Amino acid sequence: MRSRVAVLAVCLVMLGCAAEPRPAASTPSPSGTPAVPAPSVSGTSAVPTPSPSATPTVKFSDRWVRVPGLPNDDEWERGLRDVSAAGPEPAWAVGYTGWEDGVATSLRVWDGSRWRAVPVRGGLGGLASIDSDGPRNAWMVGGGFYGSSVVQHWDGHAWRRHRVRGYVRDVAVDGRRTVVISDTAVLTWNGAAFVTERTLGDDETRLLAVDTGAGHTWVTGIRGDRPVIWHGYGGRYEKTVLPKGSLNAILQIGPDDVWAVGGADERPLALHWDGRSWRRPAIPPWKGDLKSVTAFGPDDVWFAGEDRDAPAWIEGDASGGDDDYDEPGGISVLHWDGRSWTRERPRVRAAHHAVIERIPGTSRLWLTVNVENGDSESIVTFRRE
Repeated sequence: MRSRVAVLAVCLVMLGCAAEPRPAASTPSPSGTPAVPAPSVSGTSAVPTPSPSATPTVKFSDRWVRVPGLPNDDEWERGLRDVSAAGPEPAWAVGYTGWEDGVATSLRVWDGSRWRAVPVRGGLGGLASIDSDGPRNAWMVGGGFYGSSVVQHWDGHAWRRHRVRGYVRDVAVDGRRTVVISDTAVLTWNGAAFVTERTLGDDETRLLAVDTGAGHTWVTGIRGDRPVIWHGYGGRYEKTVLPKGSLNAILQIGPDDVWAVGGADERPLALHWDGRSWRRPAIPPWKGDLKSVTAFGPDDVWFAGEDRDAPAWIEGDASGGDDDYDEPGGISVLHWDGRSWTRERPRVRAAHHAVIERIPGTSRLWLTVNVENGDSESIVTFRRE
């Protein structure tokens, strides 16, 4: 069934100063409303919260079709942290299996018809991130809990391991440019090794997510309890410190079209860079946060996150009725089409992590979800048809 469409007035507020450099032209932001300068607070920009709107009733969408994963995905003590698609095939997904000192890496590949497990050499500690820009160029990172980080490159024939100091949290790929972040530093691949491009973190600041494209690099982090965004270009990095919230992911569609997502005040948070300033659109509200973002283009952007407002689907319930639930929470997916927001919900039990990824060359999307069971979790995979 189709979800209801929530069309909200997209009232935007300026979040920070412009980063260096400014593109000559900018992609239209998700509103015709001009930015409103926010008052300064201790040298940073205040972030007024958009006026709350009533949360619409959102029914489950049958566009999200469950795809069988590995045979033991429904067992506990396993999860997926990231997924990357280089085209209809292959797609890669990374995560972990096990518990406490028995945690091991988990890597799988979609071969066009099914998911297959791929062994990882020296795979302890789990995998945190994967990115690719073609079938012969993928990087995955993680580990670090029981020794050196796992950093491996796929060249179309085999995975090859490379050394890097510290625990690597995220990776972004754009042709020959490969960027990884540790807790404190941005490192780039020079063809033979990873070298430190810039140290951004310190004892109080930790880096969380990265994306890169057209020579630009975007990094999110946390300083104390305040989120931070860095924009790097030409070796220089501009910093924007935000008053509140947390950021889980960042995506560059173009140098003047960037999205960062997370949460603030137990509500989803989406920030948009239009080439001049960070702005906050008023998106459909619920209790939870956004975990990931992907896009086919400026007017075809998809977001996924935890939704604790709505009841979760009971496994095996085919009725789709709204009164037959006994678990709180689930997953909501948002779509921005350049004019309005649409919200959808896949049929999944209570969950707390969701990664959404476009499938290049198609109009489809992958969605991997970690569903809850006390302190443990298991894996559910969807594809939007």
